Amino acid sequence: MKFGILCAMEEELHTLLINLENKCEKKVGDITFYLGTINNVNVVLTQSGIGKVSAGLSTGLLISLFKVDVVINSGSAAGIGGSLKIGDVVISNKTAYWDVDATAAGYRVGQLPQEKLFFKASNEWIDRIEASLSINKIPYHVGLIVSGDSFVSSKKMINTIKNNFPDALSCEMEGAAVGQVATKFNVPYLVIRAISDNGDESANDNFDQFIVDAGRKSAQVLLDLISNCTFKEK
Repeated sequence: MKFGILCAMEEELHTLLINLENKCEKKVGDITFYLGTINNVNVVLTQSGIGKVSAGLSTGLLISLFKVDVVINSGSAAGIGGSLKIGDVVISNKTAYWDVDATAAGYRVGQLPQEKLFFKASNEWIDRIEASLSINKIPYHVGLIVSGDSFVSSKKMINTIKNNFPDALSCEMEGAAVGQVATKFNVPYLVIRAISDNGDESANDNFDQFIVDAGRKSAQVLLDLISNCTFKEK
């Protein structure tokens, strides 16, 4: 079993990187990949950079060059579901783009032409992470995570998203791109997010204040998953 793990920012990657043993580095273009083990499980880590293109590129490289068996995107997100608070954990059961509009061509809001609207996460990995979270008694939410190339920082933006995706729990800038590319390769994927802000007018201040904690929390959820699961070597 080999995990491919990507985070957009250094604050989100740090906790994972300091837990990586037998580390070696490989650079592809300007992207650095860190190969090693966590709890004797093979892992490839990378800081993808922010946004959909960067996340999609890193996902494709993790799968095609490093032959990972599962791709997990860990990091922070804005909580836009009614009951979500800063620090809460959200797990994707599917992802979508909130900022895509090809409705003039007959597609739904969020749907790229000739693509699915939703990119479904792996049920097997949802079950695994739910079991791990239960072992550690960490409360969590499972649902739709939406992605766009804009930092959501106003109630107006939230309302736009919720009008089109009323079930969305959180929004960020990478997860759906990870889902789209992983789906193309038929590789299971999962998005793990800790809430750093609520996407409203206070989002920028809250994000700066809580990004380190959110990055650490989502990383710890992932570390627990690796520690609590037994994997057969391929």
